[in-house]
Order: sequence, then structure tokens, then C-alpha cells
Amino acid sequence: MKDLQRTVYLVVTDPDFRAKLRDDPEAATQSKGLRLGADELAAIYELRHLIALPASALVTTILAINPDFPWG
Repeated sequence: MKDLQRTVYLVVTDPDFRAKLRDDPEAATQSKGLRLGADELAAIYELRHLIALPASALVTTILAINPDFPWG
């Protein structure tokens, strides 16, 4: 789980990693020494179209799918 948390952190803080993750999740995570399980990697492959969105577009997309999304 720690590598998944680090992956999420890098998605948020490192635009270059985020772009690489969108293009090739497996290579991007390996380049940072991250070891993700098959399920975690599969989830990233499924979500990479969302990873590429700017924050405002991501919020709009999430709210369109689920207007009652719990923001905390």
C-alpha cells in the first residue's frame, strides 16, 4: 500500500510523472522504483484518462458522475 500512496503523491506533485503514468503506467511506476500489485496497476490503467485531467476538469467530471460526491 505504501507504493500506491507514493504513486498518488507523485501524480499530484510531479507533472512529468503524471504524464508518463498516463502514457505507460507500468514503466512510469518502475522508473520510480514503485512496486504495485496487479489490482493497483489495473486500477491505474482504468483511471489514467482521469489522471490526465487538470484539477478543475476532474472536479467537473466527478460531479457529473456523482453530484453527491463526499468531499470530506
